[in-house]
Parts: sequence; C-alpha cells; structure tokens
Amino acid sequence: MSTNNAEVETLYRQVGFIVVQWGHCEQSLELLVNVLYLQYDGKKLTGKKKIPKQLTEKLDFVKTCIQKVPSLEPFQSELESLVSNFEALTQIRHDIVHGALSDEPAINGVFTLIRLETHPDLHEVKEFQYDLAAFPALEARLVRLGGVAPKIANRLFRARQQRQ
Repeated sequence: MSTNNAEVETLYRQVGFIVVQWGHCEQSLELLVNVLYLQYDGKKLTGKKKIPKQLTEKLDFVKTCIQKVPSLEPFQSELESLVSNFEALTQIRHDIVHGALSDEPAINGVFTLIRLETHPDLHEVKEFQYDLAAFPALEARLVRLGGVAPKIANRLFRARQQRQ
C-alpha cells in the first residue's frame, strides 16, 4: 500500500477517536440501561435476571421500556432520539473498528477497507470507503451522542429519586 504517511497517521488518529468516544457513548448507554433496569422496573420487562449487555440488546431494552413504562412518557422523544442516533452510528463504527485496510492506496484521503461479515452458513467480504474529510461530521455526532446519553440517564435517575 503506497499511501501518503500523513493520510495514514490522520486515519489512525480518527479511528482512535472513534474507538475512545464510542466507548464513552456505550458506557453512558450502560448507565441508562442500568437506571431503567433497576429503578424503572425494567427487570420485570425482560423476563431475564441479567441486565442487557450487547449493544443490540441494550437498544431493544430501551425501546421496550419506552413503550411499556408509563413514567417514561415525559422522556419518550429524548429516548427515541437517543436510540435512533445510536442505531445510525452503529454500522459506521462497526465497519471502521472491525475493518482492515485493503492493499489499494488511498485516493484523495479516501481509504478502502474490507471487513469479513460472518453468517451461520457463509462468510462474505464487505468492502467500503472511509473518507478522512467526513470525519468532522462524524466526530460532532459522536461527541453529541456522548454528551446526551449520560444527561438523559442522570435526569431519569433524579426523576425517580424525587418520586420516592
């Protein structure tokens, strides 16, 4: 791969930011799930004795709580927006984090990555492009998500504490 070293360094910095910021976002979602599970009777909704762990399970759990927990009605639009933003960013993050640089050189800051998608009966290679110039918009979305998620969890926690 003969790519400009500055572009590669920029790619690595951007991927590093995505990884770290996503960790913050998902940890904030964990906090929200924990509050819903323990303080909003979410435990009764799941029929399971454990808090959801996988991202998809967490998002599905929040959706279920939105639909079935009446005291969440004042927070419904915020929670729905939060879930929607997570869902919109999940595949982008997944592709970048689990992708590998192809042998093709970057062209004008656009890298080609490949990722093996595994399925029960077959595996397939997914190829996608990552444009360094798209990072500022992605960065802003991730920062916003990382700021909103803990605030919602905190408001839900405080609202429940005030009612008790």
